[in-house]
Amino acid sequence: MPQYTQEYYQKLYDGFETTQLFGAVEHVDILRQRLSDGPNLRPPQIRDDLHRLHQLAMDVVNQGQLTQCEEMFDLAFDIEAHLFTMLESVEAIRKTMRALTDLAPDPDEDYEENGDDVLD
Repeated sequence: MPQYTQEYYQKLYDGFETTQLFGAVEHVDILRQRLSDGPNLRPPQIRDDLHRLHQLAMDVVNQGQLTQCEEMFDLAFDIEAHLFTMLESVEAIRKTMRALTDLAPDPDEDYEENGDDVLD
């Protein structure tokens, strides 16, 4: 197990801004808005939207009801936009985690230069 020295502490202090974690929490809240159950355990809206899109696609693609095309494509674009927002949030959270985990010590590297430096 590496020893955490003052030098290593300085690396952490200089390399990571802890407020980034609040940003990650905000992105989780965005995901919760899109994916959490509604009142009375109602499934998330995106689930209902995907079911509706499936029905529209069945009508258009399998039944040839071309009058449903506009509604089908509008809904598909809406879902895609919501997914893009969620993807951006997941990516922002991942980048925050990467910024911190990149600062983790290499288990093969020894951070202890002498006993006086070791942080408790």
